Amino acid sequence: MKTRTVLLWAIALFVIDQVVKIIINLYFIDVRFDIIPPLFYFKPKFNHNYSYVNELFSFGMGFWTHLILRCFVAILLVIIYDLFKTISNNAKIINIAFIFAFASLSCSLVDTIFWGGSLDFIYLKPLFIFDLKDLYSNVFIILFLCYFFKNRKYFKTIKNKDIILHYKNWFSSIQNQIISR
Repeated sequence: MKTRTVLLWAIALFVIDQVVKIIINLYFIDVRFDIIPPLFYFKPKFNHNYSYVNELFSFGMGFWTHLILRCFVAILLVIIYDLFKTISNNAKIINIAFIFAFASLSCSLVDTIFWGGSLDFIYLKPLFIFDLKDLYSNVFIILFLCYFFKNRKYFKTIKNKDIILHYKNWFSSIQNQIISR
């Protein structure tokens, strides 16, 4: 799968998340109903603490901390995607996993910048409230772990110097593209 295709699918998932949130915010913010009782409920709530972990443990991390962390994760995600795309020989499961990762991260950045937090709306009783972004993130984790465990023997054969060489070539390629412009 081409990187362009991965990004287009991630954008599609991102748009779905944001359109759902806009509709909920405009028309259904005060609505509550059962989805699958007694487990799932529709219960919209703004999380102005920017993340589930920050809300759960009251770390007090604000806007800038979350924005910087998410930007750092975005850069790291691109680097890891490039490595796994190369290592996996462009395996479909890795591409699909990273579609969900990029969608989740994009939603998270937009939630932080434009929504001032996250509009969560699916209540998993009695644990927590989540949204599509959180679902995307969990799908990424599950697919990534499935791929990793399925191919763990192969990963044991990869040497650190091979990874370092890959990144050295990758950064040189980026540098050459910047210089040639």
